[in-house]
Amino acid sequence: MSFVGHIRDLAAARRELETRRLLVVGGAPDADRSAFLDAVAREVADEAGLPVYRFRVTDAGERSGEAGRTPGEAADAVVEACRGVFVVHPCVVVVDGVPAEAADAVPTGTADGSLLAGLISAFAESESFLLVGSTDAREGASALPSDGCADGWALLTRAAVHCDRGDPRAAGPLLRRAVEAHQVAGDRRGEAWAVFLYGRMCRLRGRAEEARRLLHIARERFRAVGETPGEAWACGELARLATRSGAPDPDALAEARRLHERVGDRRGAAWAHLWWTVARADEPGFPWREEFTNVQGRFHEVSDRLGTAWTLHHHALTLARTAGTDGVGGTAGTAGTGGTAGTAGTGGTAGTGGTAGTGGTGGTGGTGERRREADRLFEGALALFEEADCPHGRAWTMLEYALRSPAHRFLNGEWAAEIRHVFHGIGDEAGEAWVDLAEAGPSPDGEPPYELACRYPIALLDTLGWTEAGEPLIPRAARDTQPEPRPGFPRPGDRDRLDDSGAHVRLTLLDDVPVPDVPARIALQVVPGPGHPWSTAPLPPLTARATSLGHAEIDPAHGVPADGAEFRFTPHRPGSHRLRFTVEDPATGTVLQQVEAEIDVVPSDPGPHRPTAPAPRPSARRA
Repeated sequence: MSFVGHIRDLAAARRELETRRLLVVGGAPDADRSAFLDAVAREVADEAGLPVYRFRVTDAGERSGEAGRTPGEAADAVVEACRGVFVVHPCVVVVDGVPAEAADAVPTGTADGSLLAGLISAFAESESFLLVGSTDAREGASALPSDGCADGWALLTRAAVHCDRGDPRAAGPLLRRAVEAHQVAGDRRGEAWAVFLYGRMCRLRGRAEEARRLLHIARERFRAVGETPGEAWACGELARLATRSGAPDPDALAEARRLHERVGDRRGAAWAHLWWTVARADEPGFPWREEFTNVQGRFHEVSDRLGTAWTLHHHALTLARTAGTDGVGGTAGTAGTGGTAGTAGTGGTAGTGGTAGTGGTGGTGGTGERRREADRLFEGALALFEEADCPHGRAWTMLEYALRSPAHRFLNGEWAAEIRHVFHGIGDEAGEAWVDLAEAGPSPDGEPPYELACRYPIALLDTLGWTEAGEPLIPRAARDTQPEPRPGFPRPGDRDRLDDSGAHVRLTLLDDVPVPDVPARIALQVVPGPGHPWSTAPLPPLTARATSLGHAEIDPAHGVPADGAEFRFTPHRPGSHRLRFTVEDPATGTVLQQVEAEIDVVPSDPGPHRPTAPAPRPSARRA
């Protein structure tokens, strides 16, 4: 247990609560304090899958139907309630309205008969979380964030939880609202974290170039505000981007780990250690048994169940695939990174961790023992993913467990449908495609299925391997992202019947890093196919009309593609902006084509930001 007087930061409050299971908040008006407590309780409860119960000391008499109770009797009623079901069954309990003298009278870790001491005693052996709100309103003690800033941090935390669960679909709207809240509050640090989470979300969705751009921006902003832990997280995420092409960057991950350790961020160091270990796990001679065990110990120290689960997952995967007997042999597949950044665990520990060492011998007996050990690790990972409510990790663990343990798979004739259902629940069509591949087996021509080819880089798919039994050795990096199909990717057979008789609209963003209130140039071209009449003749004087569908201006309103139509897009807020372009034939008044583009705008730098003579992007972004 611990005592925290005046919490200034939601993230710090979460860390304190998750580490000690008790948080005491004072020094703010009732509305601010209650909103802060609710935000902490909601985020922790959502992540851990626990119910939330709320008490106000002044309402305890009314709750029991005895409004005439004295404050002392009301306090006793609260403590007794907390000694009951809330202690037996894990949950999050918020007790607000604790008198200032009750909080101030209790030094750290002691008890003197006050209400706070009684609550500490009631929760001493509990697996529940206790948040206490003190009514202390002494002058100068009101140090909680303003409503906008508090909401911004709560929104960021909710977005991070969605990403940790492997369900980033809902993170985008939360991040846009968080950016606005932090800008209103003038919180540069909060803005930096919002940009970082944008980048992380893009990495999860497989948008590598966009993720790289945002993470570079986030890293620079973290440096500008002296947020070294954030800089370390950004470095780690940038290093993880390399795994998508099948070429991990262990040196960059090692540097991120050193940064975390330098600032005392034990959770960040544990995740960076895990990513580094996974990136090297398939190297011949690498002592992966020892490293996975060390990482597991790190996560236990900070009570991070999700980190422990991903450690067990990759330890089991390496053990199941290795051809060696001492934790050193090479493996098929590609090195990647499992897990998601920065989840705050909830205090559980796994009882199925592997042990360091070099046990086992070659031959059938050693193989059987390795398989049984891998099964135990998969089962431990699966249990922790379920406790942490991480369907992404649960689905991948179910899939790998089924592939590596035939007996487990054949016990359930619907194994593939069950795993596919979990992937479907978080909108992970890429995960469903891997299940389809596992069920169908290798294709006769050796080509990857369309649903995988349209989502992953060829370099990653080239690392896909197969066992002698026809089971896929799925690249580790495949579980790092949930990529969407690439627009325009040809379906099977399309290469032989390209539409060469049509004309298409191509949009190119010429200026990198769009920011609010700074014009960005967009070029529009009409590109005729080889069989189109315009391919051998000049384009007619078509008109391209531009319309903004959000908080932005676009100028001029019309352009002529034949003359090189170029528009200036000026957004007025960060987030996602939609633009509509309509190509018309002015001679006949006919609308030939209408396209819409979506452009992500990042928050502007704290200082003046006016780009000078921006060069065209080498890799143009197209609608």
